[in-house]
Amino acid sequence: MAYIPRFLQFEGYETCDFQTSTRDNVVYVDLTARAEKAYVCCRCSNPLEGVRGRHRLILRDLPLRAFQTLVRLWRRKGFCKHCKKVRSEKIAFIAKESPHFTQDYAWWLGTMCEFAPVSRVAEMVSEGNMTVRRIDLKRMQRMLKHYKIPEVTHIAVDEVYARKKSKFKDEDRDQRFFTVISDLNTRRVIWVAESRKKAALDQFFKLIGKEACQKIAVVAVDQHEAYGASVKEHCKNAKVVWDKFHIIKNFEEAVNEVRKSLHGRLPSKSPILRLTRGKYRFTFLKKANRRDKDEAQTIEEVVKENEDFAALEIIKERMLGFFDCTDAASAWEVMWEIGRWIRQKVAADVAAGKSQAFIPLVTWWENLASGWATLKNYFEFPVTSSLAEGVNNVIKSLKRRSFGFRNMDYFRLKIMQVCGYLNSRYIKFPELIGT
Repeated sequence: MAYIPRFLQFEGYETCDFQTSTRDNVVYVDLTARAEKAYVCCRCSNPLEGVRGRHRLILRDLPLRAFQTLVRLWRRKGFCKHCKKVRSEKIAFIAKESPHFTQDYAWWLGTMCEFAPVSRVAEMVSEGNMTVRRIDLKRMQRMLKHYKIPEVTHIAVDEVYARKKSKFKDEDRDQRFFTVISDLNTRRVIWVAESRKKAALDQFFKLIGKEACQKIAVVAVDQHEAYGASVKEHCKNAKVVWDKFHIIKNFEEAVNEVRKSLHGRLPSKSPILRLTRGKYRFTFLKKANRRDKDEAQTIEEVVKENEDFAALEIIKERMLGFFDCTDAASAWEVMWEIGRWIRQKVAADVAAGKSQAFIPLVTWWENLASGWATLKNYFEFPVTSSLAEGVNNVIKSLKRRSFGFRNMDYFRLKIMQVCGYLNSRYIKFPELIGT
């Protein structure tokens, strides 16, 4: 039938007929096996002997405009000497993910799952939710076998909360996280490991090998000790850079604790009592040049009335300018100055017999100063893990649109699909079809 379109040709088969049902919006494509088609076992690919029967196959293929396409053929059975039992013959274009679909159709479904929720894809093609989810998972598992972690020199490492409940009774909180590794140059996720323990990052470094580890120059992380220990062990040439946004976040938390303590020390009839709580609490964390007119007036009134709040404002402004320093030496001067001001306020509170409101800042400063050897690397390599924080937001939206994930392996692969290279844009269809 010379008029049969080329896209209705299937390996080992010829199209003997096709029919259109306008009532059901279905195109039926009938196939017959070619004489030269290999008659081999579907499990071991060894030749089959004799024909012990046959059964009808109806496979769903790519839709044609508004028509659903169904491929109909007979599948023969024969005796396999290797398996020592009767087996069905191998048909190359049947999807590995489902015996009811062609490979083209299964790949197409998986491609749509790269940018749309599984539930929406299932609704559009009139398939079951679990069917489409299973195809998406198996497709990504196949792609993972072909995935090679790219060479990197600058990476960001961060954790993302994967699940609330433990899978096992003895599971600790660290195992409920994923460790997400991103390439700072390409801004793509290159690997996701379960848990946020040292072993999770160790796994990544072992996968890329010692030679690739030596090429890593910078690793941006938060102050999580396990990540730093892993980098120190595997990447001898790498500089660990603490993310400035995590440091500022920790600083703001300490400032807020001090604000609450200072608010608690105010007399009940203080004119600034209402200005140091409620909606005004965020004003104390803002940089002065980012406050609007009303916020600036509020802070001016508070610091004019209370010297402790004035000291807190000075410390906060000085710290928010810390990362604007041009070198480590000037940054250390700023750090030392901030520490001196904090200690002076603590000493003044002790002398006056007041509660030590600035203790949260003392704890914060001592923790940061003890890690100066790592902190100063920022001024040599001014990189951050802000990319990882952006990825975390994408992961959270992915979790919301899927209403959570029970299968953690599926969730992990989905992150690499949406935020990384585990998709059809980077792993092309011809490389996987038939594998």
